[in-house]
Amino acid sequence: MTHCALPLPGVSLAVPGPRPEPLPGTGPLDRARARLATRLVAAAGPDGLLRAPCDSRILESALALRLLTVTGVDPDAQERLTRRLKTAVDEGAPDPVQEAAARAALGEYVDGRGALARLLGGFDHFTAGRKRLMFRTLLAELGAHSFPEVHSPEALFEAHGQQRWLITEMAALKVLYAFGTGAPGLVTEEDWRALEPCSLPGPPPYGNHLARVLALLALRFHPRYAEAVRARARELRGRLREDGGLPFITGMDVFATATGGLALAGAGAPAHTLRALAAALAEHRNPDGGWGFDRGVAQSDVDDTSYCVEFLRAAGPGLFGAEVAAGERYLLARQGADGGFPTFERGTASEVAITAAAVNALAPEPAHRAAVEAAVRFATARQEAPGPFERSWSLNESNALFRTVLAHDSFLAVAPGHPARTEVARGRARAVERLLDTQNADGGWGHVPSDPSDPISTAYALIAVARTPTVPSARGATGRAVHHLLERQRPDGGFVSRPDQAGPRPLAYHVPLLTDVCVLLGLNHARAYATR
Repeated sequence: MTHCALPLPGVSLAVPGPRPEPLPGTGPLDRARARLATRLVAAAGPDGLLRAPCDSRILESALALRLLTVTGVDPDAQERLTRRLKTAVDEGAPDPVQEAAARAALGEYVDGRGALARLLGGFDHFTAGRKRLMFRTLLAELGAHSFPEVHSPEALFEAHGQQRWLITEMAALKVLYAFGTGAPGLVTEEDWRALEPCSLPGPPPYGNHLARVLALLALRFHPRYAEAVRARARELRGRLREDGGLPFITGMDVFATATGGLALAGAGAPAHTLRALAAALAEHRNPDGGWGFDRGVAQSDVDDTSYCVEFLRAAGPGLFGAEVAAGERYLLARQGADGGFPTFERGTASEVAITAAAVNALAPEPAHRAAVEAAVRFATARQEAPGPFERSWSLNESNALFRTVLAHDSFLAVAPGHPARTEVARGRARAVERLLDTQNADGGWGHVPSDPSDPISTAYALIAVARTPTVPSARGATGRAVHHLLERQRPDGGFVSRPDQAGPRPLAYHVPLLTDVCVLLGLNHARAYATR
């Protein structure tokens, strides 16, 4: 049996459970945590993973309606999707591009270029160019405008070295562009091979409905796949949610089990409950040693793997040492030359939030000190750079900020006296100060300053400020945030929040269970640091 290092005391996201004795004023907080923990345990499915389905989304629903329309299958499913899109337009779409997609799919006039300009006008991210091309092309497929005129389309649609679902999406968009502009000669046999897995029965490859629907729309242009496209289109009926729409992804059961397991560990859940969740999680490890976000997702990523490693370490280092070691090897193999970590493949851009997650997973193992130091230096340097705070795969600042604070704490715990200690402590203080400066008057936080408060953003921020009890303003902010959250707990014990996840960035998607997970993590930290 392979053993692994124990979690760092006071640093793991799974903070200590409740104290044996009650603390003054913590009765409501402990009751709220207990109700949340009960909800999370009840969410476990037959295979032991927490069930975390994704809500339907307008973009995928519009593209699904387009697929059913051009293939001429399943009028009933077409009607369900039509009703979903009409309701979404009437109630107000979450962003201009999705509104344009819905209206175009319904046959209405759309200013697609204007919608795209409004969505991406302030989108400052290394993927902005690719996103602009993606949304312009799919809106053209839906009829919102003509296909874009681009130079060197072979290069623009190239995604070599990227994650597999992105390779699929870009190959599909290239095919749609080529046939939409009367230039089918642009499409190569390699493009068709990249799309072929999406023609097979079963759940969508990579758990990604968007990639599959785009691929099927592209594959319809090749006679070889005509019947398979119609068969997969008929199967869409079984993928629709209760509201008649199609979600972006199948769900986030693996991610929710890892983060939910950490939340339950911090809430003092019984050891047998944690071990059961960990054992289920270990069963879904991919051959490369990492984890994807949902069962059956063979594309591992640094984010999910980091949380899985951290939870397995917390749940039983003597039981899951082999899985932790494999996860660590996966992470180390993806560290970039700049010290940072990308989400998916080595050689792509490093991101602060992802790097911080990897630090928290690797720091307890002494053999990884050099990798941890390089990663923390990357995150600290990026923090010092001018420009907005990174938001990564989340829509709010507080996600990357709380992860950074935890990473700094991990480094400070394992490297006392290190020359970078002052620099790292300064970066940590800057992250906390940013949160203290942006707390809303109601005690909560929104996605970005001036946004209305929501439970997920507030929970993320609470993790960081609660971990800073020696700063009086942080103690006050912690109390206000706890009060804000407790006032918003529903009669069933759960919380409702606006969507937090983004993909393709910056489009929002929602996995409701993650709200309860994040709030429990935040409340656990508030409880653990109540008297420090």
